[in-house]
Amino acid sequence: MTALGHATTRLLVDPVLALVFPSSCPGCGHDVDRPTRGPLCLACWSALPRHRGPLCPCGFPLPLGAAAPCGRCRRGLAPFARGASLGPYEGTLRLLVHEMKFHARRWVAARLAEVLLAAPEVRATLDGAHVLVPVPLHPRRRRERGFNQSALLARALAGPTGLRVAEDALARREETPPQTGLSAARRRANVERAFVVRRRPAVSGRIVVLVDDVLTTGATARACARALTQAGAAEVRLVTAARVE
Repeated sequence: MTALGHATTRLLVDPVLALVFPSSCPGCGHDVDRPTRGPLCLACWSALPRHRGPLCPCGFPLPLGAAAPCGRCRRGLAPFARGASLGPYEGTLRLLVHEMKFHARRWVAARLAEVLLAAPEVRATLDGAHVLVPVPLHPRRRRERGFNQSALLARALAGPTGLRVAEDALARREETPPQTGLSAARRRANVERAFVVRRRPAVSGRIVVLVDDVLTTGATARACARALTQAGAAEVRLVTAARVE
C-alpha cells in the first residue's frame, strides 16, 4: 500500500477505534484522538521534549556559553562526524521509548522515525550517508525480547530516506551486564571489546549512521563506532531517539 493509502486508511479507521476502544493518553490523560498514531494524543506528539542547550555537531551537549565544536572534536577524539537526537530522555519521549522497548509496541518506532525525520539536525546527519547500522543486542537478549528496538528504529528511518539497513553488520560478542546504574568509567570498561563487525563489505569505505534508542554516556555508541572505524568505515555518524542530559 502507498503512503497515501495508509494515510487514507488511518483517517477512516481512527474515528471508529476512538469510539469503540477509547483510550487515554499516558502523557496528559486526555482521550487519544487518533489511535493508529498513538499511544499519545496529537497534542503530546507535538510537544515532545526537545533539547534545551547548545549541541556540538557530533550530537553531544556543550557547556552553556561554550563554542562548537566540543573539546573531544577539537582534539580529534570524537568517534562521530555528526550526531543528532530528538530530545532529552524524559517525559513523553521516555514513555515512548519504554512503550517500544519494554512493552513490545513495535509500531512506535515508525512514529518516532517520522518525528525524527522532521528535525533538521537529524536530516543533516542522514544526508549523504550510505547505510544505517543499529546497535546490536546480544543474541540471548535478542531472543528474550523478541526484537531489537534499535533495528526497529533503523528500519523505520530507512523507508522514507531510501537508506539501506545493515542489521547484521555489527554484532555484540559479549553479553555485558546492563549499563543502568554504572558510572561513566564502568560503562566504558563494560563495553570496551563487546562489539565486532561481522560484515566488513557492508561498512568499509561507507558513511555509516549508527542508530540507537537512547544515548546515555555514549560508552556503547563509542565502542560501536570504534569497531566500525577499525573495519574501514569512511565516517561514522549517530542518530538516537533520545539522549540523557
